[in-house]
Amino acid sequence: MDDFEEPDHRARLSALQEAFARLLGTTDPAAPVPGCGDWTVRELAEHLGSVHLWAAGRVRGEKQNPPATPAELPDSETLVWRYAACAEALRSAFSEVPPDHRCRTFEEEGPASFWHRRQAHETLIHLWDLGQAAGVQPPPVSAATWADCVDEVVQVMHPRQLRLGRAEPPMQGFALHAENAERRWVIPGQTGTAESSLVTGPAQELALLLWGRRSLPGLQVSGDPAAVESALAGSLTP
Repeated sequence: MDDFEEPDHRARLSALQEAFARLLGTTDPAAPVPGCGDWTVRELAEHLGSVHLWAAGRVRGEKQNPPATPAELPDSETLVWRYAACAEALRSAFSEVPPDHRCRTFEEEGPASFWHRRQAHETLIHLWDLGQAAGVQPPPVSAATWADCVDEVVQVMHPRQLRLGRAEPPMQGFALHAENAERRWVIPGQTGTAESSLVTGPAQELALLLWGRRSLPGLQVSGDPAAVESALAGSLTP
C-alpha cells in the first residue's frame, strides 16, 4: 500500500481494510487505543465493522445484519473474522450498487460513491488508531490520500457538525496548508474576517490534527496559535 494514489476510493478502501485485518490479527484485543477514549482494540474493531455494515445498509437501502460467526471458529480468531466479514459486506454492496445510485448520505440523498470516500477515510483513521495501539507504524499511505481526508473534514464533516448543532463556528477562522500535497483549505470563523492563522505541515499530520489524534505543537503555525487551539477544541469532527 506504499504511496498508492488510486483515484478509485473503492480500491483505496480495500487496501486499507486488508491492512486493518492483518494488523488486527497480531494485536492484543484488550490493548488500549490512544486517541479513542477508553476503547480497547476489540471495541475499535467492532466499531469499524459496525460502521461498514451501516454504510452498506445506506447504499442498499435496508439494514444489514452482522454475519453469523462460524461455530467451529476458535475464540482467538473470531474478532478478525467478524471484521473481515463486515468489510466484505461493504465491498459487496459497493460492487453491486452503481456509484451514481441515489441513497441516503449526510446530505439527505446523494450518490452511493459518497460512501466509497467516507468509508475509505473512516478506515484510514482507525488503521492509524490500531497502529498506535499495537505500537507499530501502519503501512505508508500517500500524501494525496491524507490530503483528501483533510478535504473531507473541511468540506463535509465540519459543516455537518455545524448543521446538526454539535459545534459552533470558531471565533476566528484558520487555514491549513499541506506542504507535501500543495493543497490549502480554510475553516471560516464567526467574525467574517480573513483567517487569523495558517497551520502548515504534512497532509497526514493535518488530518490527524483535525480528527483529534494529535496536538498542534510540532506543526508550523503563522498567526495566533491560541485561536487555532480554540477552534480545534470545538468538535470539528464527530
